[in-house]
Amino acid sequence: MSTTEPGAGHGRTELYELRHIADPGAARIFAKCEFCNPTGSHKDRVFSYMIDELEKAGTISPGMTLVECSTGNGGAALSRVGAQRGYRIVIVMPEGMTEERRKQIASWGGTVVETSADGFLLEGEETARRYVAGHPGSHFLDQSTNELNWRAWRACGREIVADLRAAGVVPGHFVCSIGTGGTFTGIADVLKDTHPGLRTWAVEVDRSAALYAKRNGLPFEHHTHNMMGLGSGKVPSNLREELVDEVGLITGDDGWTTMKRLVSVEGLPVGPTAGGNVFAAQRLARTLPPEEVVVTVLFDSAWKYFSIWDGRYAQYGTEADT
Repeated sequence: MSTTEPGAGHGRTELYELRHIADPGAARIFAKCEFCNPTGSHKDRVFSYMIDELEKAGTISPGMTLVECSTGNGGAALSRVGAQRGYRIVIVMPEGMTEERRKQIASWGGTVVETSADGFLLEGEETARRYVAGHPGSHFLDQSTNELNWRAWRACGREIVADLRAAGVVPGHFVCSIGTGGTFTGIADVLKDTHPGLRTWAVEVDRSAALYAKRNGLPFEHHTHNMMGLGSGKVPSNLREELVDEVGLITGDDGWTTMKRLVSVEGLPVGPTAGGNVFAAQRLARTLPPEEVVVTVLFDSAWKYFSIWDGRYAQYGTEADT
């Protein structure tokens, strides 16, 4: 099932039904193939839309420096569109991200400012704000708080609705992990509006599960982890919490193990956060009858992780660490 348009800059990606790793008797799972976007991740949607809208509003113009905090996918996507549109790009990124991500950002002319592993994305955001304060003519896009992030994802939600409708399929559940919250919010907003009975599941990595702690009245503490792009250390303001029906936890090993099954068995060259989404979707699907439908998202590409294929970042903890 595909609405891919040849030559499209981003979006209109395939909605793929998992077949080879599907559990017999479980609900069907459809996955949006966002890893097929130009820089290999879902972030192409965000920054193309964001720059379009900010230019229309007169907030930014070519020649300026655009600054963003990212673990790499957003950095590459912004560097690409920035190079095409005449902006200088500065990416504030925690140390220890994959070499593939750093090289991709550099290939589009982006400059990386590195922050500590322990500070992760929260330190990165503060560093980005200080950079802009000290560099006139620069602008911090701030994907974590800028509502243009989740608004960019409404188009993806509409694509999912159209593809499922064309196939005569009605979704009952949406499963998506939380990073900046934009992808979950934009898609869930459209799906719930179109299918009022649909239930949503926000997925967090167990070592930095701020929303889960908030919902369950638990103390929250951020721990480093190996699911880059997730678990920033806070509940992101771009997450519209009223759209979240349930919160589920995954481990980093859940994501990495499922990623490798998706690559070798399903033939989908995706990254570990995509693996995490599918793990959570399969866990839910096993509790549902086979006529039910679960929708999820495949965020990024396997090639971004070849240098750390064992899933162990030198600077980041795993489940076994304290």
